[in-house]
Amino acid sequence: MKTFIDANLLIYLNVGSTDEVLDFWISLLTKHELYTDPLVLDETVWISHKKYNVEEEETISFLDEEILPYTKILALGEKEYQEAKELILTFHLKPSDALHAAAMKTNKITIIASEDSDFDKIPGIKRIWI
Repeated sequence: MKTFIDANLLIYLNVGSTDEVLDFWISLLTKHELYTDPLVLDETVWISHKKYNVEEEETISFLDEEILPYTKILALGEKEYQEAKELILTFHLKPSDALHAAAMKTNKITIIASEDSDFDKIPGIKRIWI
């Protein structure tokens, strides 16, 4: 199953996971084909540093060594922007969430691993979480 990985999961993995988070990640690794986009990577670096005081270098190493070998990065372009505009106006999503959803839609991904319930508003997207 093609599954999009949201930043909150990556942040939890980066800053010190509970067994529950690790078990969820292992389940995703073994049963899903994983995808994300550059904004998720940006959010992971930024929030890990600002909220949890993890140095940027540590988070970048974590992403490069532990996440990206198992996760494909989707491009964001004009097509995703056009789709995101509609999602923002229709469902009142944050722009970054709308871009994630747009990347999913343009790449025919219907599952997102996220604790963010705003994705529940979007028809055709199923959110999974711990």
